[in-house]
Amino acid sequence: MQLTLRGDYAVRVMVDLAGRPADASVRTTDLGRRTGVPRPYLRKVIQDLARAGLVRTRRGMSGGVSLLAPPTAVTLRRVIEAVEGPIHLNRCLIRRGLCPRDRTCPVHPVWARVQALLMRELEGVSIGELAGVAPTPAAATRGDHSW
Repeated sequence: MQLTLRGDYAVRVMVDLAGRPADASVRTTDLGRRTGVPRPYLRKVIQDLARAGLVRTRRGMSGGVSLLAPPTAVTLRRVIEAVEGPIHLNRCLIRRGLCPRDRTCPVHPVWARVQALLMRELEGVSIGELAGVAPTPAAATRGDHSW
């Protein structure tokens, strides 16, 4: 399993926006320059993020892109799924019966545990934490503040 370039770009964009003041609108040219996301990809990623209700876009001289929710309320999973769709390690995890062997396969329970662990980890990290807006709960209890 590998995160696509589009997913990586979406995370970069959201972390950059999370590091800006609340309600700050960022021009797409500045966003592209800071994140290294090529312009054609940037438009598509922003459209996906807007469709998912994560960002707002405004046209015009005072236009740009801004977050709709507080950065600490947006999980890494939500950002990735906004551009990639639902995350599934294997087709047998999409829905019961999709794979004829899902009830008898000795590996199925392993895929299910790994899937659950991945979802927990992606849900447990906000873009605000990645942008340094708030410490992670796990890091705070460990005393680790390096993001």
